[in-house]
Amino acid sequence: MTNVRSWQFWVIVALALATMACAGRRERREQAREERLERAEQKRAERAEAAERRRAAREGQRATEAPAAPPPAAAPAAVLTPIAAPARASAAAPDATSRVIFMRVSKQSGGIDASLFDVSEAGEPKLIGVVNSGSKLSYSLKPGLYTFMVVGETAEFMQATVLGGKTYYALVIPRSGAKRFAIEPVRQNEIGGKEFQSWDRSTKPMPAGAERQAYNPSDAAEKRVRYWQEWSKKSESQRAELTINAEDGR
Repeated sequence: MTNVRSWQFWVIVALALATMACAGRRERREQAREERLERAEQKRAERAEAAERRRAAREGQRATEAPAAPPPAAAPAAVLTPIAAPARASAAAPDATSRVIFMRVSKQSGGIDASLFDVSEAGEPKLIGVVNSGSKLSYSLKPGLYTFMVVGETAEFMQATVLGGKTYYALVIPRSGAKRFAIEPVRQNEIGGKEFQSWDRSTKPMPAGAERQAYNPSDAAEKRVRYWQEWSKKSESQRAELTINAEDGR
């Protein structure tokens, strides 16, 4: 009996040790798996953070590289000479009236008006109107080359080549953290898409006379001069991104 008990005892001991060893291996495997998952999650977070930093850097660059207004008042401002419509667009009468529709879709900085000006010619900036959040403004004009300015705490610019009888679109975009605005073209391939339809539906025409509440001629003229210098320093590709092309109309 003693031998039998002794044999059973050692079998039990061996089984217990084997069980403990298996449990230890499972625990180590589980721990290694958790560490791998944690490292993978950390890498994903780092990639997302890096992407966010790059996006913020691009936004910051565009926000700080304020566009420009024509040269100082002491010197004659450059006059942008209207250009003829390309031959491929001859279906529309060359002197037919065109439109640029400025849309402010974002609800950000909703209590602050963005003032829009036509600064294509020398002299006092020509007020187009103001847009608030969820609003749009239509500006009628003849074919040619134009420069537009949006004014908040700073001024930024957009240029446009306009053909007769066409309608063009631009977005007025608030910049985060300040009373600043950008103005960007809507490209022809965006017009008619779902996102564009959403912009169009969500914006309502500004009421007549609303622009006079925010109009400050001297402030607009000063910012035109000051920020045109910064626009002039932009690269050709940067200015191209902020220019409506003739083919962008419909």
